[in-house]
Amino acid sequence: MVKKYDIAIIGAGAAGLTAAFTGTGFSKSVVLIDKNLPGGECTWSGCIPSKSLINTAKEIHHAKKYSPNLEIDTAVVLKDIQDVIQKVYAGESPEVLKESGIDFINGYAKFIGPHLLEVDGERIEAKKVILSTGSSPMVPPIDGLDKVSYLTNETLFTLKSFPKTMTILGGGAIGVELSQALNRIGVKVTLVEKFERILPKDEEELVLMIQQRLIEEGVTIHTGATAVKAEQKGGQIDLEIEKDGSKKMVTSEGLLVALGREANVKGYGLEQAGVEFTKKSITVDNHLETTAKGVYAIGDVVGPYQLSHMANAQGITAAQNAILPINKKMDYEHVTWCTYTDPELGRSGMSEKEAREKYGDSIRIYEHDYADLDRANTKKDSIGKVKIILDKKGFILGASILGDRAGEIISQIQTIKSLHINMGKLSGVIHPYPTYSEVLVKIGKKVYVDNLLNQPIVKTFNQAKAGELPAGKIAAYGAVAAAGIGIADMAVKNNIKPKLGVENGRLKPMPSTPNAVSSQSHDKDKYVPAWPYNGSRSEAKKNVIGMLKGYEGVTILQVEDNYVYAVAKSKKMHFKDDIEFYFNDAAQHIEFRSASRVGYSDAGVNRKRYEKMRNRYFGISTHSRNS
Repeated sequence: MVKKYDIAIIGAGAAGLTAAFTGTGFSKSVVLIDKNLPGGECTWSGCIPSKSLINTAKEIHHAKKYSPNLEIDTAVVLKDIQDVIQKVYAGESPEVLKESGIDFINGYAKFIGPHLLEVDGERIEAKKVILSTGSSPMVPPIDGLDKVSYLTNETLFTLKSFPKTMTILGGGAIGVELSQALNRIGVKVTLVEKFERILPKDEEELVLMIQQRLIEEGVTIHTGATAVKAEQKGGQIDLEIEKDGSKKMVTSEGLLVALGREANVKGYGLEQAGVEFTKKSITVDNHLETTAKGVYAIGDVVGPYQLSHMANAQGITAAQNAILPINKKMDYEHVTWCTYTDPELGRSGMSEKEAREKYGDSIRIYEHDYADLDRANTKKDSIGKVKIILDKKGFILGASILGDRAGEIISQIQTIKSLHINMGKLSGVIHPYPTYSEVLVKIGKKVYVDNLLNQPIVKTFNQAKAGELPAGKIAAYGAVAAAGIGIADMAVKNNIKPKLGVENGRLKPMPSTPNAVSSQSHDKDKYVPAWPYNGSRSEAKKNVIGMLKGYEGVTILQVEDNYVYAVAKSKKMHFKDDIEFYFNDAAQHIEFRSASRVGYSDAGVNRKRYEKMRNRYFGISTHSRNS
């Protein structure tokens, strides 16, 4: 006897469950098949247990600040995690599925025809089939690894207690989250990552801040290191790692392999259905349909993002396409994720590097430190930074946030991005005070001013005032141009002073204004060479100060041992340009930076001023040496 359904779904993880509930919501008969209980990796060994551990570890970490000798029974921690798992599972159990109109079969499903499945000897026929077979931990061919009792995220939370020492292989989201959490509950953790930094897919500056936080908390991190051999020695595991041609032995009680996931494509008889696949994924089109008509694939087994929320989105799209006559494309433009370290690291859309590769230097970068948020300053040792990448008109291309509540704030950015709302519109949105999300209003105000300054009318007005256009030409704009004067004046009043000074042995990061120049910039269009000392530091500083004092419109505001800060005012518009010099003794040269406070106003003045100042400095230096 063959059971018939409208939709058969293989795999009851995040994607499969979502597809099943969507299908039954359209009054279709649905069967959900899985060799394990419903919930998948997310419920049993991924999102739920890991975030439960992270929450517990965070509480313990803060408690230890006031009770340093606090002892943790990790067996109790693991029991609490299992209780959380069961609480979540109670909402997706076979009984709950049945009440929702979904049949659940606990068994192995295999194609024996295009739309015909066999599950433990029973045959099922479905008009449409959705594959949601998920992924498994990827285990590399490291010499001896198959002979040691290594762990993966699938076995870690089944332990009765955590080992006292743990080596974690892999610096992706899973490895980094667990390294911090385990370290906080008393496990001595060593993290090994083959790339030169952890979390290689995220913004480097923010990742390095997390990396330093982990090191300060006691996690030992080996980056640029490759595991070459593993050996079990009683209750200990020796892992030999290699870095820069030299080898080192790392010994611990536990070894956690967290090197990513591989698609579950074997054992389902995909060939019998005409479904093409590779060892990395099942092949699908833009509508998530496989090479077999009427057979769809979703979730980790498809990618390209192995994230539960992306699996949910694919589940809804595939189920609707299997039911409705009009197919919807799966859109990956608005991708977002969060790494749940403390502080969290949220990401939406493109990184700065990706945006520059696609849009060039027309993009606009806005940054804001958590140190400038009152809510963040109510918490001791709070660190964080918001970085938003916009197109030239002020619409969001991407964002990265490091800090408390980053996952919640990035969700607000994701909403603004997905609905195609200009970032400048946030300037007038009232947020509660003090909150972390207030940072979006602060950035929104900066964007609003820059949007005004980028208006053609205002740009023309600025050019005329600066003498770059005949003054009479602006009259052609009549009353419209007159309105531009008010806009420009408002922009001047809203001058925003960039971060100035020295940090970690260099000038603080350069403002994102288009015409800024810096000897520390990686952008070739903004880069200018540093100046050589041409003698001792004291001589070089004396020559710089002499040069500044003789420069019309420049006022020296700050002179320190290794640092000089001055402000230059433009003659006609009186825009303020910040100029900084850092005397780098190690390199024996002077780092230079100049940037306008209102980003679209200087029309290349910073670079012209740099050239004049540089020539004057060399003239003074030469004269000083020869006198």
